Amino acid sequence: MSQDYTFSVDVGLRINSWGEEISKLTGKTPSSAVGRKYYEVFPRISSSDRDSVTWALEKNRKLILDEYHFQCPMDHFSAGIRIEPLRTMRKVTGAKVTIFNLSPCSAVRGLRNSQLFIDIGKTASALAHGVRNPLNAIKGAVVFLSEKYAKEPALVEFAGIINEEIARLDNFISLFLSTSISGAGASLTDLNALLKKIEAVTCLQAHAYNIRMVYEYGDIPPIMVNAFQIEQAILNVINNALEAMRSDGQLTVKTGKEERSGTDFVVIEIRDTGPGMAQNIIDRLSLSPKETGRGFGLFITREILQYYGGHLEIRSKKGQGSTVMLYLPIRNGERA
Repeated sequence: MSQDYTFSVDVGLRINSWGEEISKLTGKTPSSAVGRKYYEVFPRISSSDRDSVTWALEKNRKLILDEYHFQCPMDHFSAGIRIEPLRTMRKVTGAKVTIFNLSPCSAVRGLRNSQLFIDIGKTASALAHGVRNPLNAIKGAVVFLSEKYAKEPALVEFAGIINEEIARLDNFISLFLSTSISGAGASLTDLNALLKKIEAVTCLQAHAYNIRMVYEYGDIPPIMVNAFQIEQAILNVINNALEAMRSDGQLTVKTGKEERSGTDFVVIEIRDTGPGMAQNIIDRLSLSPKETGRGFGLFITREILQYYGGHLEIRSKKGQGSTVMLYLPIRNGERA
């Protein structure tokens, strides 16, 4: 007989009861969970873009989800969910949530990784808001200097580049604060065009490091993804490569197609001539950043690829550079 895991919330979705078993499952003690919105310590339960607990409270009806799929970082698992409104004198005062038919081994790992992302998200959100004020000050200073020295071609040119980068960072922050991997909309995206944009915005950084950049664009079809997310996934890898080489190296970026096990993929290959990585370091990157303390950029890249059914491969040897392969599946209707 499978173990049930329960907690209860009030009408504001704040936890008022956190059972012993769910404490063991999530690693969250009652003292750290009670009083918080349930989705701050547990993956939000939703259906058709609506919070399921809120629905059960508003409708005053029991809701049973026999096979609910949790989308947690690095692990995807399913369980039954039962949400029962709690009443006092016919008035709804909250809801009891029961998780059943759950496989604890994968769930513990998935739920704790999910909590890691919740905590990271809170910190990152505060950081993103904090960046905006100095960013606006920099933008104002650039506008002032470009107007004051409008007859200096070099200054005007670089002021334009700085403004573009400020706009790009501001857009990044806006999208970061308003979207998530699972919530952002996808559209048919030309990855070659996206890479040409990345090539333009990273050229000054590469020039500063005295690094040659070579882009080779293959014949690939557009694919259905969120362009902002994929751009960040690629930039994470490119920035890692530039920092690894630092000076006098070459970064090669190639696109192409590859078939594996009956599935066609668009492949983005990013190869550097840096110091490379030992196998034990590559193995550690397959763990969460909480366990390794490093590699968060590659971790995020992998999570984005996995969300779209793709994967990340790292090929490297100490002293021989690194090659990172980003695989994204080509769905029906996307083939060239």
